[in-house]
Amino acid sequence: MKVLSLFGLALLSGCAMAPSERLSFPSSTSVTENDRRLNYDMDGDRKPDFATLAGPDGRIDRLEYDDNEDGTPDRIYRLSDYADDDVPHVIILLDSIPYSLLAERYAGGDFRFFDPPQKMIAPFPSLTEVCYSDILQAPPLQTVIDTQYDPRIREHRSDIWKRAVDHYQQPWERRCDYAASYAEGGLSFLDPKSWCAAEMSRAKRAIDASPRRTTIVYIASAASYVCKEGRAGANAVLDDAKQLCLQLLYERHGAIKISMMADHGHNLMPSKNVILDDWLKADGFHVTDVATTPDDVVISINGLVTNALLQTGKPEAVAKSLCQHEPIELAMYMSGDRVIVRSAAGSAAIDMKDGRFRYVPIDADVLNYAEVVKTLPAGDGGFADEKTWYAVTADHNWPAAPPRLWAAFHRQFVTPPSVMLSFKDGYYCGKPEYENFITMKSTHGGLNQVNSATFVMTMTGRMRGRSAKGMVLPRDVMSVLCPGAPLQVVR
Repeated sequence: MKVLSLFGLALLSGCAMAPSERLSFPSSTSVTENDRRLNYDMDGDRKPDFATLAGPDGRIDRLEYDDNEDGTPDRIYRLSDYADDDVPHVIILLDSIPYSLLAERYAGGDFRFFDPPQKMIAPFPSLTEVCYSDILQAPPLQTVIDTQYDPRIREHRSDIWKRAVDHYQQPWERRCDYAASYAEGGLSFLDPKSWCAAEMSRAKRAIDASPRRTTIVYIASAASYVCKEGRAGANAVLDDAKQLCLQLLYERHGAIKISMMADHGHNLMPSKNVILDDWLKADGFHVTDVATTPDDVVISINGLVTNALLQTGKPEAVAKSLCQHEPIELAMYMSGDRVIVRSAAGSAAIDMKDGRFRYVPIDADVLNYAEVVKTLPAGDGGFADEKTWYAVTADHNWPAAPPRLWAAFHRQFVTPPSVMLSFKDGYYCGKPEYENFITMKSTHGGLNQVNSATFVMTMTGRMRGRSAKGMVLPRDVMSVLCPGAPLQVVR
């Protein structure tokens, strides 16, 4: 999700109304012929006049139009008749949809105009700006979150005012033909159901007006829906997204290709806020807003998420201190150019050489990778490339941790923090005042499978045969979906 801003939350206390735009495609359907045909009443006269028909393999390929409503289709179009490069391509970016939920829906017969969904593991931290910067091949973020402490200027860098009032867009947002403003993303937490429906309509309008062969739209309110309603909210987002896809297919007689993905997973559980200050003070650290001595610790938090960022001159000591406490599952920091990952049990290191990564327990197998390491290619000293790590740990509790953690401290941000935390599910860390506006039924941000695993699926066929595990790296996904078409700044 986009991190909630104080500005956005302040707006929520006012009387701002959610926009009223809606898609026109009917949200309900009747099913016949052993669930293969889905009938829709497009003109509201209670007679079906449009249908999608699935083949024996369960895939929807046929669109039927019954213009005179006599029960016999007058026009039939097949999705497979349109070559990928001959029709427009729409890419729908959702927020906060776990892979497991989408896979469950697909297995139940939903979204069958797409190829099967493929798992995609988010970067770390699993936050929207981080994820879509990587996916949309945007430049590195200055900091992980908008209000992170920057030791170069010895103060918290804050882009909230710039984004909410001056309408500044991050580079990844400017690759989207439609994306809600930062303030609108905050407002959507007041009424996510109405905002999500309206955003689907706004996205549809942007798609219709786009002069490009590939159009990218981002639905920010999906985040507020999932955070506020949990699993029910995630399913509602998928219902709205399906309605958008069906309206596009209906209006264009199938002459369009659609791809859809989300940025990260979600834990789909209520959680408790964790306040780090007292723990650190009890161990002799000085929690402050400006770090001037090695014992100073500056905490950077914003949204109610399962990670937190700290700046300190003693990262190892701070990590050891915090890992004593039940809510903290992992603490990560750098020692030289190594990334150290620590838990209550001990620590392990991540090394990189020639673009390959190695995981080495120091005094504990922190990530429980002993069996994973045995599957890596022999003779490389434990080093393996990024794609191998993604493939062999796709379903592990800590998917692709070595390349993801290395990137978090070396590639993704101009100024990474000294320490990054990943919380156990059931806990989050954020500004307590935000809890006056929302009771979180789900959140994200951490390193584990449930926070990290999301999906990508497409009508183009370009994801087929990607790997045995059905994996695709986030920063590779757009090159696969849009081969030979570099992403543009469109806004």
